[in-house]
Amino acid sequence: MSTTKYYVFRGCLIDTPKLGTLRIRHSAALGVSCHSGRIIGVSAQPDSSTPSEDLVREWTGDKVDDSAVETISLGPGQFLMPGLIDTHTHAPQFTFLGLGHDLPLMEWLEKYTFKHESEFQDPSVARTAYKDVVQRVIRSGCTMAAYFGTIHLEANCILAETIREAGQRAYVGKVCMDVNSPAYYSETTEESLQSSEAFVRAVLGENNADDDSVLVRPIVTPRFVPTCSDSCLRGLGDLARKRGLAVQSHLCENPSETAFAKECFPEATSYAAIYDNAGLLGPRTIMAHCVHMSDDDMRLMRESGAGVSHCPNSNFALGSGIADVRRFLDQGIPVGLGTDVGAGYTPSILDAMRMAAAANRALIAASRDAGAESKHAPLNASELLFLATQGGARVMGMQSQLGSLDPGKLFDALVIDLDVLNSPVPPVHSTGAVLRHQQNDRPELAWNLRAEQFVFLADDRNIARVYVAGKLIHSL
Repeated sequence: MSTTKYYVFRGCLIDTPKLGTLRIRHSAALGVSCHSGRIIGVSAQPDSSTPSEDLVREWTGDKVDDSAVETISLGPGQFLMPGLIDTHTHAPQFTFLGLGHDLPLMEWLEKYTFKHESEFQDPSVARTAYKDVVQRVIRSGCTMAAYFGTIHLEANCILAETIREAGQRAYVGKVCMDVNSPAYYSETTEESLQSSEAFVRAVLGENNADDDSVLVRPIVTPRFVPTCSDSCLRGLGDLARKRGLAVQSHLCENPSETAFAKECFPEATSYAAIYDNAGLLGPRTIMAHCVHMSDDDMRLMRESGAGVSHCPNSNFALGSGIADVRRFLDQGIPVGLGTDVGAGYTPSILDAMRMAAAANRALIAASRDAGAESKHAPLNASELLFLATQGGARVMGMQSQLGSLDPGKLFDALVIDLDVLNSPVPPVHSTGAVLRHQQNDRPELAWNLRAEQFVFLADDRNIARVYVAGKLIHSL
């Protein structure tokens, strides 16, 4: 039986505690309590000769000997960073990943999505598929995800349990759809609301929905306005309010979907107003896409504190459009990144960072080509890393618990290895700018460039270790 009470990581720490700030502590030490799964302290430049147990004593007052402390020394090409957060993905859609990207959203849903999701009525399908799904998401460096499931209670319970057993942190949503849905994949309003409540009870048990130490929590999940009646939406709003639950759905993804939503609720002043009228907009609401936003949509998002899950891969793949991330940020609307599998063709938030950069630059180029001066600056590597970590934590309503490497926060983190065999990131000796900073003893500047290379070049080969709540859940 292990006697380890604390981990002490020694080496380079990289995070983005606020938008536009890339914090690099190149010779630091960070301590973790194995019991609480939280960061107990950080020393930016401790003396290399100081024993790790002395650092633990300094941080906690706990008089420990060296047998209670495990020191993890990071290599010259390694750094520690917060875990990546996927604010929007569909677990059952991994079964048709990479298919149908020649179709627009509504046709894609009818041809692929509803058909494949309906197969999860069979629990054996869920057991087989979800084990692979969760492991693949974890391998990509995702320590927390907001998952859509299906309409099936048992399959959703299997998804929640699979995630819990794997050690990942997650929101899991039982999808609700009681109108404008195929007969083989639909439910009555009563069935939708009753099974949603049953799912909440099954996942939470005696736990409180506000307890951030609970790894897997339910999230209220109306699929989107066109497939939910007013009674269903209002019932889900009541459930979220009664149990203190987070909410996730889709908003203004595609022009035809947005028009359809307004046809369903012609009295509403905007798409977002439909959710707001049902009590579904608030500071723990995650709205995916938000591409075609009116001024009223923006106002309601801003005033409610709801967050945006920016899913650029999906938006490009289905030709839905390009969300204006700078517009959200400038108005104080929280933004994180989502993969939106299977409309998005990869579960990698690393890819989402790069696609977010491409989307941002495409908007700037379109403004230029239209003869209009763009008011927006390109998203840089630091800002992209923020969206993938601290920004995602804010959208999830967990900004005080996750997203940066600060004392008191939960230790959901990654060890990144840029020097791994066959790394997509070039070695230092072939990157002149980095090499010069190292030779001139300017490690912070060298790591700044390496962090930028990580954002734009790295993949799952560079994710050496994945920790959630202080526990190692994946390693190469």
